[in-house]
Amino acid sequence: MRLYLVTIIIFISSLSLPARALDDDGECFLNLAASSAPETSIKEVADRCAKQKNMAHIPMRLLKEKLTENNDFVITPHKQNYVLLFTHQNSPNQSPYDVQKLYPDMTRPVQHEEAKLQVSLKVPLYHRDIFTDNDGLYFGFTLKSFWQVYNDELSAPFRETNYQPEIFYQAPFPSTYLGGTWFARVGFEHESNGEMQLLSRSWNRVYLGLGFQKDNWGLYIQPWYRLPEDRKIDDNDPATPPLPEGDDNPDIDDYLGYYSINGVVDWGRYVFTSTIRHNFSTGYGSIEAGMSFPLWGRLKGFVQFFDGYGESLIDYNHHNQRIGLGILLTDIL
Repeated sequence: MRLYLVTIIIFISSLSLPARALDDDGECFLNLAASSAPETSIKEVADRCAKQKNMAHIPMRLLKEKLTENNDFVITPHKQNYVLLFTHQNSPNQSPYDVQKLYPDMTRPVQHEEAKLQVSLKVPLYHRDIFTDNDGLYFGFTLKSFWQVYNDELSAPFRETNYQPEIFYQAPFPSTYLGGTWFARVGFEHESNGEMQLLSRSWNRVYLGLGFQKDNWGLYIQPWYRLPEDRKIDDNDPATPPLPEGDDNPDIDDYLGYYSINGVVDWGRYVFTSTIRHNFSTGYGSIEAGMSFPLWGRLKGFVQFFDGYGESLIDYNHHNQRIGLGILLTDIL
């Protein structure tokens, strides 16, 4: 029987179902009916919903993502998606822009106030239980921009944009003993700011992360190894920019470290998040903390604080503090 009949059957059946039953089972059927291939049978849909119903310790976000992965009109969030409409930074990084040459009439072109935004999504490359239940191979992409929207003197430019594509495998491992879910992630990511010399910054990493989520909190630790690049060749001509070949930022590990720790706590109307990076050898690192709260519909208010190095690639070796307020579109929990 063709899958489009599933919706009709569910609708007719729901007339005699209690509201709670429709919330649990009906939602699963409707989501899978809309996202599965046309040749999928009713039995296959029912079996998959029953299978997910028995996984009480799988995080709700993962289950909801799995229900929509076949939907051609859904793009799944990866990291947080937000727009900080107003931020204030205490120490804007002026040095990369060589202010005397680029802006001879200005001594400090980068303003303290700017907007910051992040767009992050992922799509499944293969997600039909590769090695274990509910695992999958994904392509992720995160864009983070810093916009001098209040800087009329410079025509409100996007000061810096970082692009971070990645490919990763993810697998959850429910734990009945702990009452939560372990999840592992292994992947490769590239990050760059897409600029020409002398503003070019980039690096490539492989990582292996391990996390645990239970009820309304989660913790994720992700160490990484930076893939080495050739040394930059200096042509010793101060009148010309350095050659494009070679490493633009060989000391980036000194400031961003070799791992990150991410935490999240859902405290009723408020969700608190944090990301910590640190290099024990140099003592450099950073902390980013956020708090979201409901506004209306799916929109949430969002406050974010950053202190340390590497908020953006152009600022990887520059210490800064920032506080910002805006709107959160998708959260972690």
